[in-house]
Amino acid sequence: MTRIEQEAARMGVLVEDLLTLARLDELPDIEPVPVDLAVLARDAVDDARATAPDRTIDVDAPTGSVVAGDPHQLRQIFSNLLRNALVHTPAGSAIDVRVADTGAGEVLLTVRDHGRGLPDGEADAIFERFWRAEGGRERGAGGAGLGLAIVAGIVGAHGGQVAAANHPDGGAVFTVRLPRQARPVPAVPATTAPSATS
Repeated sequence: MTRIEQEAARMGVLVEDLLTLARLDELPDIEPVPVDLAVLARDAVDDARATAPDRTIDVDAPTGSVVAGDPHQLRQIFSNLLRNALVHTPAGSAIDVRVADTGAGEVLLTVRDHGRGLPDGEADAIFERFWRAEGGRERGAGGAGLGLAIVAGIVGAHGGQVAAANHPDGGAVFTVRLPRQARPVPAVPATTAPSATS
């Protein structure tokens, strides 16, 4: 019964991910609103800490890193990158989350883990649909290879760029660049973003 329940949950996640990708493929018109990525980052980290209390998840996200976009989709960027870090790294290893206004018309967010890093030559391939690591990353339970593809789709829909690389000091680092909100306006509070599901 436990295995059946686990497989049912896994299939539920897969179906939800496929629906998300299908919606992104339809290129719906996003009605952008001001969103403070720092608020979403801290909220997503709180959720990740609750689901993985054995992890040290550090966040450096000063308020004021505002972009224009869909708050629910932008929140999913953080959720998927954090889940990727939790699934593909050893238990107890740390995760670092950073959000910063670069001062060059964009907001930079990074999620770094302290695992074994990315497989050689696979930094671009990991954003493809159904990509699964065969070496260099821990194989986590329940992954279907869609989480990072969803990140890439959302970032692209918001006019941004996403990249992955091995950090010089070890582990993998995912970097997202999004255009900054042109004019300072009140940003959407964290309560508008849905809670991440475990």
